[in-house]
Amino acid sequence: MKKRDFYGQMLLQEEDKRSCGDESTADLYRAVRNHFICFSGGKDLCLKDVTPALVEAFLKWLREKGLRVNTVNSYMSNLRAMYNRARRVCREKMGESPFAGIHLKREETRKRAVPVEVIKEIAALDLKSEPEKQLAIDLALFSFMACGIPFVDIVHLTGENLVENGTVLQYHRQKTGAFIQMEVTSGIQMLIDRYKNEERRYLFPVLSEDMTHEQYKACLATENRYLKEISVMLDLPETLTTYSFRHAWASEAYRLHVAIGVISQALGHTSEKTTRLYLQKFDVSEIAKANRQVSEAIGSCLRVG
Repeated sequence: MKKRDFYGQMLLQEEDKRSCGDESTADLYRAVRNHFICFSGGKDLCLKDVTPALVEAFLKWLREKGLRVNTVNSYMSNLRAMYNRARRVCREKMGESPFAGIHLKREETRKRAVPVEVIKEIAALDLKSEPEKQLAIDLALFSFMACGIPFVDIVHLTGENLVENGTVLQYHRQKTGAFIQMEVTSGIQMLIDRYKNEERRYLFPVLSEDMTHEQYKACLATENRYLKEISVMLDLPETLTTYSFRHAWASEAYRLHVAIGVISQALGHTSEKTTRLYLQKFDVSEIAKANRQVSEAIGSCLRVG
């Protein structure tokens, strides 16, 4: 590989991210590289070939594909990051960036929260005859009742995440590393007990101990497929995803006038500097109080057994 081969440099950066365990960024880098190769017809591309005109043409090409605004923005910002790093590695003279004239305006994402009334309907569903779909629903309900915990963090929970005689659930977010603690409510405990198996490492039967990142993504896709089927079953106007329940918890907590600082801490947000100044004032009891306000009604709807 020639040192200034841009595609080769992009691949090296993807592999570097993957070797560091940053699978999400590696996947994004791979998507950007594949799109850029498709755009250029697979022709050889050196760093000096990445010109303002080429960048503008790629931006136009992405938009014409009908991709969402924020997806295009993500691809462009990551392409810029990869290009800048490649220039540093190759010790290219740092002149004006070919991205200097690119201005990306972020589009406000549509709210994905679903009303609590819908979540109550989901909690009351009896799908014992379809255990895989029942598991998908239970994982989504667990997300809501456990302060909007993301799917990736749910499926990685083990008995070690339950402390103080099982009364407190604590974990580090896979995405940010933020440390989160909460009370184990009756609803949370019911779902944990439903899938309890001493021979299995994880609390829920989703991951195997030797599962790869690609296999995890297949599990996530399966979860969202089942949630989509539930959306159709209940004739919902919006398709449910794993994010729906995280956003629903935050929205319901906000509606109940839970302090934004408490919501932020419960969700594991660490990028809001202003909010983080207040986070030290809240402990597990505050998070527990907030979660009881939001999720108790759902816990009472769960079927026993």
